[in-house]
Amino acid sequence: MKEFRKTKQVTYNLMSFTGFKSVLIFSCLLEGAKTYEDIQKCIYENEFLHETISVDAIRVYLNSLRSLGCNIIRTTSDGVPRFHIDSHPFELKITEAQTKSIIKVFKAIYKSLDISDLLTLQSFLENFSKYITNTDLKNKFKNISPLNNIDPDIIKDLINYGKDNTEIIMYYNSAGSGKKNINIIVDKMNVINGKLYVYGVNSEYNNYSSFLVSRIIKIIGVNMQKSELNMPEMTIGYEFNINGNETFIPLKNEKIISKTPTSYVVEMTSKNKFDLIQRVMSHANSCKVLYPENFKQDVIDCLKRMKEGYFEKK
Repeated sequence: MKEFRKTKQVTYNLMSFTGFKSVLIFSCLLEGAKTYEDIQKCIYENEFLHETISVDAIRVYLNSLRSLGCNIIRTTSDGVPRFHIDSHPFELKITEAQTKSIIKVFKAIYKSLDISDLLTLQSFLENFSKYITNTDLKNKFKNISPLNNIDPDIIKDLINYGKDNTEIIMYYNSAGSGKKNINIIVDKMNVINGKLYVYGVNSEYNNYSSFLVSRIIKIIGVNMQKSELNMPEMTIGYEFNINGNETFIPLKNEKIISKTPTSYVVEMTSKNKFDLIQRVMSHANSCKVLYPENFKQDVIDCLKRMKEGYFEKK
């Protein structure tokens, strides 16, 4: 211990090789079924060992792991025995109550996280879900993140492209017009109503738009030249009325101008009119648009179109 604290390095003098080989074989079997040859290779290629181990010695280590409570399964294919760990006493046990509490905490904090932090948390959730045995809880746990089932490499690329407002061509599966190529100068990503959107200027139509990241099939082209986001921002004001125990959590592009015990006056700024309308609509009858007048009319027109979609003319 004194040597490690002084040098901060693991050396041969600090290691119990019998214990280390046991841990190494345990880790090897957790990865999947392994033959005697696979285990020998694992031992030989380790940076601290480089040692050839016999089959008889491997059997001793396997029996030692069994005596510790590991359920090691042996299968044979083409006459070659393979071993894997079916269960072990070192598994993390997660109760139903603990899982529900973690889900509750996640829902409370994820809206305030940057997408890069949310991506890290998503990776943690995927690994953590492996220890949940209840199938229904496991599915709920895996599905609480808005990044679930989205290629993390696409998310990472969009984060980087947004830093420099890079223009990209993405192959996109549009709900209305099917699969097609779309040019966009990437601005940012946000989670709205539990879904991840990428925002930017559609260079073909020169308008600021948002796209569901889950519908991006792949990014097929990148313009390495510096692009400019020239779309003007729009600021709206609305009043949010508190009903009962309802709470108001402002978005990053919102600020509370004034408040009373029963209401808030909120300003929201965005380059995307659809984003503004969607936010107002999400508050339903708890929200009243205050300004500007032309945006009030946009919301009224949207409500009329929604009404027409529900009630057919006779």
